Amino acid sequence: MSVQSRLLNRLLLAAAMTLVSASLAFAHIRIAPTESSQGAREKYTMRVPNEKQVACIRVEGEFPAGVSIYDFEFKPGWTIDFKKDAKGKIVGAIWTGKMAPYEFVEFGMLGLNAKDETSLVWKFVQYYDDGTKEEFTGPPGSRLPSPVTALIPAK
Repeated sequence: MSVQSRLLNRLLLAAAMTLVSASLAFAHIRIAPTESSQGAREKYTMRVPNEKQVACIRVEGEFPAGVSIYDFEFKPGWTIDFKKDAKGKIVGAIWTGKMAPYEFVEFGMLGLNAKDETSLVWKFVQYYDDGTKEEFTGPPGSRLPSPVTALIPAK
């Protein structure tokens, strides 16, 4: 194999790896909207893609202190267990079900934003049928970032 062929193969491999990495970076657990108002009632939608070649069986969420989640959208085939603090406030949830590889599920939640917060940082852990997990708890720009919702002053 010539030097040019080897160089071309390396460039093609690098380009393919970049495309795969970029597509995975955009497929992580997301929260919409990414911007809301301080003090607003909001419908938050968590989009959970299955990025592995085994079934996703559970998603655990920890909600930001700056939002009070009070209602949930239920999905056929999925159950929700609530995590509550000592005062009974919902501070997280565990969604249990089964999602095949390359599928995604969206879960809706209603919440009331705090009036004095500037951002909401959501933390999620996704569990798979093979015993592995991915923790979406990192800072922005990391391999597994926490979804963030910016809160702007109410108009």
